[in-house]
Amino acid sequence: MTATRRFPGWEIIEGAGGGYIAIRTVLVSEHSPLSNVRCGATLPELFEHLEEETRRRTNSNGLRRRAANSGTS
Repeated sequence: MTATRRFPGWEIIEGAGGGYIAIRTVLVSEHSPLSNVRCGATLPELFEHLEEETRRRTNSNGLRRRAANSGTS
């Protein structure tokens, strides 16, 4: 499985000084709790950071749904 299949919506490139950089293909708002760029010294480290970002997105979506269902804005 390639990195792009494992983490759709992210472009992964090698950093000029070493390490790896993931950039969202569709940027999120600056007010979002999510990141547009994640970095790691190794691919496994970067993958851990992207998995964390995926969990943050899931948690953020759940909070929005609960607020909408409770009738608050």
